[in-house]
Amino acid sequence: MRKIIFTPNNYYHILNRGTDEKKVFLNKFDYQRFMTYLVVFNDSNIPPRNISRLSRKFEDIISLHNPDTRNSLVDILAFTLMPNHFHLFVREKEEKGISRLMHKVCMGYSRYFNLKNERKGNLWQGAFTAKLIDEQSYFVHIMSYIHLNILDGFSPEWRRGKINNWREVESKMRDYTWSSYSYYRTGKDKSGIVKLVLTQPDWFSEYFPTHKSFENNIRLWASRHSDDQ
Repeated sequence: MRKIIFTPNNYYHILNRGTDEKKVFLNKFDYQRFMTYLVVFNDSNIPPRNISRLSRKFEDIISLHNPDTRNSLVDILAFTLMPNHFHLFVREKEEKGISRLMHKVCMGYSRYFNLKNERKGNLWQGAFTAKLIDEQSYFVHIMSYIHLNILDGFSPEWRRGKINNWREVESKMRDYTWSSYSYYRTGKDKSGIVKLVLTQPDWFSEYFPTHKSFENNIRLWASRHSDDQ
């Protein structure tokens, strides 16, 4: 049973992995589906049963949902989806908002994935984990950590603070579609859905005056040794 108690206006790092470290995203359609759920389920006015009747195309799902009028359960500040796990940085907006969102997203995606792949059983390793982000310094830390997870697939030495060619790896981070890094780094949304997932973009200018300063901060943090989750 999760010991942490979610409180409105507090910030949290959310993480979940596939059972036995197995992949939960097999292709671009899986990533799109999960990101779509982060948009449409982050609304107290949208009951879960409505999603099952919608088209499998994420463009059709988004077209039926106006994010400007949603009553979001949480603010999503950052995210990265990796083949076998995901990271979210969120703020609880209303009581039980995080729990309600994660239940709908994880359960809905599990049904989608199992049906598509003709499988049964648990997709996730268990209940999602959460860590309270209650200090400003840790706010910047978790923003860096979540986005640097992109490097696990091609430059895992970042976890030892040993990135030899930052320009090369940063270019690959900008090319990675399934994360908020490229959007914050360039101001452009290649997928057409990242800016819909993010619900509190105003914090950016407070911590990072420019897109380049965002990169510089992550580069500085990447030079440190990290064995976080």
